[in-house]
Amino acid sequence: METTPGQHPGAATTRRDVRFESGGRQCAAWLYTPAEAGGPRPLVVMAHGLGAVREWRLDAFAERFAEQGWMVLVFDYRYLGASEGSPRQLLDIDDQLDDWRAALAFGRSLPGVDTDRIAVWGTSFGGGHALRIASEDHQLAAVVAQCPFTDGPASLFSRLRSSPLSMLWLIAAGVLDTVGSLFGAKPVLAPVVGVWWMPAYLVSPTTIAEASRLLPPGTRLSPRTSAAVTKMSSLGRELSKNVETGGDPFRPADTGVGRDTLWGVLKGPDGGADSANGVAARLALRLPLYRPGKDLPKITAPTLLCVCEDDRAAPADTTARLAAGQDHVQVGRYEGDHFDIYVGDLFEHAVRDQTAFLATQFGRSTR
Repeated sequence: METTPGQHPGAATTRRDVRFESGGRQCAAWLYTPAEAGGPRPLVVMAHGLGAVREWRLDAFAERFAEQGWMVLVFDYRYLGASEGSPRQLLDIDDQLDDWRAALAFGRSLPGVDTDRIAVWGTSFGGGHALRIASEDHQLAAVVAQCPFTDGPASLFSRLRSSPLSMLWLIAAGVLDTVGSLFGAKPVLAPVVGVWWMPAYLVSPTTIAEASRLLPPGTRLSPRTSAAVTKMSSLGRELSKNVETGGDPFRPADTGVGRDTLWGVLKGPDGGADSANGVAARLALRLPLYRPGKDLPKITAPTLLCVCEDDRAAPADTTARLAAGQDHVQVGRYEGDHFDIYVGDLFEHAVRDQTAFLATQFGRSTR
């Protein structure tokens, strides 16, 4: 079903809002299509990482791919962003994998798509999902996984080195959330990014500032969190100018997040891109068991892994080790941390490499 057609700036491409069903809920997506009619075209299916939504710089990558004349489908997982699903901010690995399967089925049904030339592109936690999906879907022409979460134990050990106290708080929150879920309680939200004293999934002195660069300009911070950022220098240090801590207040309960959280409710410009720096803490108990990098040998499509040398969330050396000896896997290594690859010169480098890789694979595809 199509809604809100509109000309996307900067290229002969139309971006429109579409929806597809997954698990009885509607997933929201953007569909980029060339403005000029043509023959069957390649399709790139894209999704974000841990708790993130499309507006957090996925449009920047999608625009570059669309400029090549490819179709691009960028979707939000259930329970997040503009997609349906309750309780909000729930991140269930099996549900998200089902969302990927539903997105691919939807993409293959679209008119104008060359079903022999479909690629998956995932980043961070979504990069791990892309590998898991590609290991079971052997009709794919290519796979791109950016800063992929490949090995739960490796990420756990890296996380413990960052801040063991914070990790203990996160595990405690995960246990509390899991027990509460048995009685129908609202999810206990743990921050996605934070500093040492927060029960966050990603922790460092600069993680909040680095992640804030992904937000679209004009993003507003909920009043309670805005006050905390103003009072605590460790939270507001080097925060991106994309984030407004003042301005007109809004009620978090009226956003797509549907509730307030001290960790941060975010409202994007023009009333869209509602998101939160928080997902259900129960995920912390499953992360160490998730090892999608082990699926690399099962993938038959050419695969590009883009890793950052200083990545503490998805250690580059672990991903490179898992890829070693796999002839169908290329590893591109970049100087930077987990969030650096989304912006600036590193983004330009990575997106050029990804575009060249996909162009080669789409040209070679004979499936």
